[in-house]
Order: sequence, then structure tokens, then C-alpha cells
Amino acid sequence: MSIDLNEQNSELITLKPNKKLIEFCAVDKTFNVNQKILPVLQDFNLDVFEGEFIAIVGSSGCGKSTLLRLIAGLDQDFEGQIKIDGQAISGIGKDRAVVFQEHRLFPWLNVEQNIELGLINETIPPVEKVERIAQAVELIGLNGFEKAYPHQLSGGMSQRVAIARSLVAQPRIFLLDEPFGALDALTRHQMQNELLRIQAQQKITTIFITHDVEEAVTLADRVVILQPKPGRIEQIIPVTLARPRNRASFELHQLKEQVFSILTQDQVH
Repeated sequence: MSIDLNEQNSELITLKPNKKLIEFCAVDKTFNVNQKILPVLQDFNLDVFEGEFIAIVGSSGCGKSTLLRLIAGLDQDFEGQIKIDGQAISGIGKDRAVVFQEHRLFPWLNVEQNIELGLINETIPPVEKVERIAQAVELIGLNGFEKAYPHQLSGGMSQRVAIARSLVAQPRIFLLDEPFGALDALTRHQMQNELLRIQAQQKITTIFITHDVEEAVTLADRVVILQPKPGRIEQIIPVTLARPRNRASFELHQLKEQVFSILTQDQVH
């Protein structure tokens, strides 16, 4: 996968899934809490297609972040299988990149140096490394801030650096765990638009964890709704609206209300 910085994305269109890339096959996950087995995920089955943007929504404690850790390879203690290109994953891999809610930048490193950490396991010539870092800086729109340190950046800018650090190694799968949750409303809106631009430009398969229903229907090709205790798929909602999506449109509002209704139906009953 290459970063094409010359491509202009004045109109973002809905990506059409092609071949199957990720398979969650009967995934179960439990934790041992106070010597009791606590089921966290139960019989999770999902196929994700190459280039697709999946949003996973649910209330706190439904297993969203746990699920992301499993696909990232950060936790291998689960039942069932998670496959990429038909092969079961075994730990972390450079085909997957993760962005968390906190940017986790190193305060003693500048923007370029923090991004370079994404290449720490890459064996590439120094010239190519410099080029990739420069491309990543361009991609996230931080030209002129290459030598700035985290304390000199806003929250949104810091999260841009975290995104660049994840993408500089050119992964096939982009995993985001509520990456904009700590941002103010305006910055969050801007970062959502930036993520859509990057995802459309890179054609990268994306799994996005959020508890924000509006964010999910605005960004995703499909919204996977989880019910808690244990976490399980309640329903999958396709979002067929073309991008860029009108956040004030009746159609988007209808989708948001549909997802809200499904999330709260157990509480109503």
C-alpha cells in the first residue's frame, strides 16, 4: 500500500466491500474476576471486507475494547478464531495498527521522532524512512510542526500524530479505540472528517470502536451493535448513504434513532 499525496478527495464516496479480509469465528472471551469467571464476549461472528469501515457501538462494559485488543493480537487468551486472509492470527503483526483514546506520544520526542516509532520494526533504507515520515506528516496536515513537541500541540494535533505513527508502516488494517473521545466537540468533528479523508485515500480496512451513535453512522459502512453481559452482536446496520454525509439529514437522523432504539430496547423492556 502506498500513500498517494497527489490524489485529491473532494468527494468521499462509500467504499464497496470486495474480498473478505478479517473473520471472527465464534469468538468467546472471559475474565477471572474475584475467582469468578466473567464472560465478556460470547459467540462473536463477523466478516470484514477489504477497504470496509466498520463501527462497533455499545454501552460501557459490552466488550468493545476487548474485541479490539483481540484482533490487534494484544490478548491471545480467547476461544474461537480470528483470521486474516484465512490465516489465524498469532499475536501482533505489522499488518495491523492501533490508535487508542489517549495519543500516548513520548513527550521528549518531537512529531517526526514520534512518527518514526511506527517504523521501529521495519528494515528499510534510511532514505525511504525519511520519505515515509514526510508523507505521513503531509497526510495528517501537520507540515511546519515536524520539530514540535507534544506539549506544543493541541489535543487534536497530538491525535493526528498518533494516527500518523500508526499509518507510517502502511498497515492493511486500522484499529481505533474511541480515538476522539477526549476531544472537544469541534475538534472531534474535524478529526472525524480527517479520518474519513485518510481512510478513503488509503483504502485501509478500518474497525472503529465508539459509544457515540452519531459518530458511528456518520463514519461507517456498517454499524455493529453490541449488547452487554456478555458482549454479543445484537444487529448489524448497513449505512448506504454516500459520503460526505449530511449530519443534519433526515436519513442520517433515522439511522441514528434506529441504532439508539436497538441499544436501549433491553432497558425499555
